[in-house]
Amino acid sequence: MYFESTLAQKARKFFRLVLGRYAFPPRDITLEVTTRCPRGCAVCFRGPLGVVPADMPRELFTKTLSEIRAAYAGRGPRYLNFVGLGEPFCRPDLPELLREAAAALPATELNLSTGLLPFDAAAFEALVKDGVINRLSVSLDGPEEGGPFHGFSAEVGKSFSALRLIKRKYPGFKIRVQTLITSRPAVEDAVRYAAELGAEEIQLMRVDLHAFGDAPPAVRPAFAEERAIVGAAKKLAAGLGLACRNNNVYDLFMDIAGRGGRRCLISDDHVFITAAGDVIPCFYLREFKFGNLSRQTLAEACAARKEKNLYGNQERLCRGCDIYRKEHAA
Repeated sequence: MYFESTLAQKARKFFRLVLGRYAFPPRDITLEVTTRCPRGCAVCFRGPLGVVPADMPRELFTKTLSEIRAAYAGRGPRYLNFVGLGEPFCRPDLPELLREAAAALPATELNLSTGLLPFDAAAFEALVKDGVINRLSVSLDGPEEGGPFHGFSAEVGKSFSALRLIKRKYPGFKIRVQTLITSRPAVEDAVRYAAELGAEEIQLMRVDLHAFGDAPPAVRPAFAEERAIVGAAKKLAAGLGLACRNNNVYDLFMDIAGRGGRRCLISDDHVFITAAGDVIPCFYLREFKFGNLSRQTLAEACAARKEKNLYGNQERLCRGCDIYRKEHAA
């Protein structure tokens, strides 16, 4: 959540990155409540990483909330993100989980990321009405069926129509559309769709293929083409009253702190908690574990970050990651 931080928070992040330190408690926490997903997108990392379908046990979820609350001395982070290598709506008890999180961490904004397949519109509208969920991040890579990306379908279109009605009833509820930088027509279609949906923001994300080795399931645009796509999307979004941000671009200070692509720009103040309770740097580095919340506290797991020396192992672990390499489209 770098772009929504205060100047003082950004300054602290800069010096943490420069000095190779970590924030505790972590400002940005992601919970993976399930690794189940019905889509089977070709560019998903679940296959190459060997991730099997599983749900976070309910007792582990409750303990995780307790650990977060304890780390924040009874309060909580500004944001808690429900996302991972799975579709959160695959859990029938997702509304119960979100309500439990809202009750345990009343000062925390809950952000849910989804592909809207499946989608229980009635249950979700009740969450919005009660102020449980603050923002929904929706993946959309053009309103056309097929392809290796987040495929569109009649069922997904129906979910988007339901979401559009919810947004009209509750305009204070925020929607962010996330789209991969695939082609100019697809990205511009996604921008128009986001505006029609009533979204506040569209986030452009680079197609990441580094998990697939020498056999990627798709081709991504060259850097020059990416820059042209991003520029056209920003111009179109501005005309539609929509904020547009490229997820791979920060600013000069973060480029300096990242040492020209030699230091991860998120791991200083972020932890990812898998469905099994493992505390890891990000959803990709699933074997680089700081600890596990079924056996440890969050404080104990986070304390192991320095000993594990992620920054010293990045060249081996993070090769190919665009956040790490910083070869971004402007």
